[in-house]
Amino acid sequence: MSDFILSRIQDNNKQLNAMYGGVNPMVSTEEIIGEENYTFRPSYKETWDAAFRSYGLVEPIMRYIDSQEWVDDEGYDPIADPQLADMPGLKWRFLDSNSVQETRDRIQRLKVDLQDVETLNNSEYITPSLVAGIASPVLLAPVAPLSIMRNAGLLTRFAGGAAFTASVYAPEEFFITSQSETRTFAQTALALSVAGLIGGGVASTFGGRNFKTVRETIDAQDGKIRAGVGANLSPSLQRRSMYDMMERDALVETGIGIEKLPWNPVIRMTMSKNPIVRNLAAKMVDMGGLMQKKVVDEQYEAMDQSVEVTFRTKFLSPLIQTMQFMDKQYLKYRGVVAKSGDISRSAQKLGIRAKDIVTRSNKLSENEFRRRVTQAVRNGADLLDDEATVYVNASAKRVKKHFDFIKREAQESKLFEIQFQKVIKGLRDKLAQTTDDAQKATIEEQIQLATRQLQRIREGGVTVNTAMGYVPRVYRVDKLIEGEERFIRIVEDWAMATYQLGSVEAKNFAREMHDIVSKNKPFLDIEDGMSQIDWITQASSTKARTFAIPDELIKDFLEDDIEMLLRHHTKTMGMDIQLTLKFGDVSMGKVIKEIQDEYKVLLKNARSGTEKSKLKEALKRDIEDVKGLRDRLRGTYGASKDPHATSSRLVRAMKSFNVLVGMGSATITSIPDVVRTVMVEGLGNTYEKGLRTLISSSATRIKAMKRKEFRASAVAADAVLGLRAAQFSDIGDMFGSRMSIERTLSQSTNIFFILNGLNYWNQMMKEFAGTVTMLRMTDSIMKPFNRLSREEREKLLKNGIDAPLHGQMQQLIRQHGKKVDGEWFPNTDFWTNAIAVRKFRNALNQNVDRIIITPGAGDRALWTSTELGSLITQFKGYAQGAMVRLLTSGLQEKSMAFWQGATLLIGLASIVNEFKRLQYGIETKEGFDEKFINAIDRSGVTGWFLDVNNTLEKMSDYKFGLRPFLTDKPSYNLPFGAKAGALFGPGASNISTAGSVFTDLVRGEANEKTLKSARFIIPGGNLPYLDPINDGIFGK
Repeated sequence: MSDFILSRIQDNNKQLNAMYGGVNPMVSTEEIIGEENYTFRPSYKETWDAAFRSYGLVEPIMRYIDSQEWVDDEGYDPIADPQLADMPGLKWRFLDSNSVQETRDRIQRLKVDLQDVETLNNSEYITPSLVAGIASPVLLAPVAPLSIMRNAGLLTRFAGGAAFTASVYAPEEFFITSQSETRTFAQTALALSVAGLIGGGVASTFGGRNFKTVRETIDAQDGKIRAGVGANLSPSLQRRSMYDMMERDALVETGIGIEKLPWNPVIRMTMSKNPIVRNLAAKMVDMGGLMQKKVVDEQYEAMDQSVEVTFRTKFLSPLIQTMQFMDKQYLKYRGVVAKSGDISRSAQKLGIRAKDIVTRSNKLSENEFRRRVTQAVRNGADLLDDEATVYVNASAKRVKKHFDFIKREAQESKLFEIQFQKVIKGLRDKLAQTTDDAQKATIEEQIQLATRQLQRIREGGVTVNTAMGYVPRVYRVDKLIEGEERFIRIVEDWAMATYQLGSVEAKNFAREMHDIVSKNKPFLDIEDGMSQIDWITQASSTKARTFAIPDELIKDFLEDDIEMLLRHHTKTMGMDIQLTLKFGDVSMGKVIKEIQDEYKVLLKNARSGTEKSKLKEALKRDIEDVKGLRDRLRGTYGASKDPHATSSRLVRAMKSFNVLVGMGSATITSIPDVVRTVMVEGLGNTYEKGLRTLISSSATRIKAMKRKEFRASAVAADAVLGLRAAQFSDIGDMFGSRMSIERTLSQSTNIFFILNGLNYWNQMMKEFAGTVTMLRMTDSIMKPFNRLSREEREKLLKNGIDAPLHGQMQQLIRQHGKKVDGEWFPNTDFWTNAIAVRKFRNALNQNVDRIIITPGAGDRALWTSTELGSLITQFKGYAQGAMVRLLTSGLQEKSMAFWQGATLLIGLASIVNEFKRLQYGIETKEGFDEKFINAIDRSGVTGWFLDVNNTLEKMSDYKFGLRPFLTDKPSYNLPFGAKAGALFGPGASNISTAGSVFTDLVRGEANEKTLKSARFIIPGGNLPYLDPINDGIFGK
């Protein structure tokens, strides 16, 4: 036994003797050392618990939280406290105590600490102490900054690594010591020394010139963009070439096979038997960090950048900037100097809203200001003349600029022309099959109208509605229903004057128009069918053309919130434009036909009936996946045939309600995001390109430069758009027509994501991740491509940057970039190569959304986007996103950073678990094994695997699953509501709880349990900062 351990035992026994007046109720030092007198052997579980209380971080945190409740007793004298009467030798330890409660708690802590030491000293198990001693998130990530790791001198690396790790670990160690009643300075010094040895050992062993993998050289031809398959080859050679290269579009192996689990459309497509399908996935959606084999083979081919990511950087970026401009104009109108940061500006607006509630103001609210802007855009200028006019007009001018940008993009892509050509073709096909003369006449008239409209678009461009200024027309269904007779009267009068219709005919026309627009979908519906090529009758914004009544006449029935119109129009039009540019039309009909034609060849060459059956199933599955991703991108997958049906309205309302009652502590749950940058970019990059820039002497300049780049790349826009929060909560597309109840709930969730801090948190995390990613990208770009490490090269290639593009970007950065504190900032606004600009911004955007997990269109299983599926799996979007962006992609990379980050992630998740227990007043004891499983669960490192396990455990009353098998957690019967929630989602749980509360009230059986249950269905009931109030109302 070492002298250190022996001295620790002797010190421990002296303190026990002092505490109990010289009578030690536990074993003596001699008994511990002498095996023949041994009387106490703690169990394996007791050893684990004692080890993590003694050396872990969770117990000190809980003690610190408890100590915040201590209140000083005036005139308190610890020497005279009767609690210390039986322990005269230890009174000196409590001289700094300021109250009876503090002394009582510290005595209890001392007893626990001494008992834990005794347990560890007598235990025959060494592993728990070793694991607990090195389980610090800091100590498990001991790699020093790159400047130290790359140093050639062994001693220099050792000294630098030791000093760095010890300095990083010191704050944690001092904190643990401050919360312990027995830990001495010598023990603290020893712990820091061990940390230094670990850090120095890692730096000296793995550092030096071999810190990077062996650098490889490549032929310049290998880095070129792969030409289209067989451009000058015969059809048979083209097909052979496609099949020869199709394996390059498969996913890199993870080592455990999860890349082959066919649970989402992207993974299924990359395993398709059809090379066209395999190659299509990365072109359509953000792959979330998944890596195709083309990246790692000898040709170093870059992966495609998707329609999804290009839409974000191309259309969301100007949308963000337009909304930021309107925010600044509104704040100017309210006499507030707008802050430069999105978070600060959002807080300023929230402050104005709160002030308006408390004190009446004669100024416009934000909603009123936005409605004024809408009218100003429609009318060409603000028709009123007051102090708001100048700000309203400035905002309207900026909004018009954004709408005009979308209009130009639609014209250049020929979106509307292509759609009208399809309409005309469809009508002509229908005419050829018709024998009825009256029906023929009707179709011929429709063809003439469509032809004239097509000619007008070709000659005059896109004109969408009858307003003086272009504002997309979105109908308010609640107002149409409420004012049905008034709407019909207005349309009837207009039809009589415009089309010279009689009264009866005009009234019928008006009723028909009311029926059409009140059932109008806020998206373009696509005719589906396995046996036919998809074709579209009209594109999203062409619907308003069929009803040419002036907007001014029906303005009371139109959406007048300019923010909602901006969001809706940008989403629907922008994605349709990008799909058209990439695949020829919105429906992707040509691509789908190519897939079907290729399967026809495969079916023709099939050698058996079994093979044909498998190919037919594969064809059906591939077409469903392609169409599913297409519709996911457009926000229409799983949408109801009638979005205003009662069932659809209830689903939307229920999901919004679930957010209000269930996501109050979402920001606390998201705390592990802090280490995601380490997990993807590595500890060295996180420190040098992230933390160091925050404390740089040029920090202000750096902040301005990076925010400019972020705006252009649509990175870190959550304080403006709240996109990640919407994905977390599964509330889907919030744009388009709304009924009043859903509209109110939807607006409430927007405010709620500010009140719970989630939007602000997401913004901060993405800004930090964006900084590290951007500077790592420019650092790699400024090096010769053939001298990049494997990891550096793979990160560029899987984000769409190959060798030729790398060289072009390097030249552009040299010409237009700015170097600050040794780091290159790209300054892409001044680049002269539009393709390079788009590629760089896309790479930055998709990498940040991978780091701070933001589920994309391809991440989730298709069934979870149906109405019922989205309700059942609400709040499960993160787990599905983590399966792709954290677990699968991380294992593919095979890097040290993944394991460092995973450890840190679990460590932080364990702290979150304790916070949650504290918040919800959970007092049942958890052993280390259960705490560890809970930490892994909350960290998200297992993707959706533990979600499945958790459902199994709850449905079996904890008889089956990880916790019953690996811990001593007892089985018990769960209430019906808990099981309903596990199987059918939070909506079912909340309905069950509400039913239980209602039943108790009706029967007159309401009690304390009823009151506590009611808290779980009250909006904001789990907002952490409202806990004291809610505890007072509902009970702790």
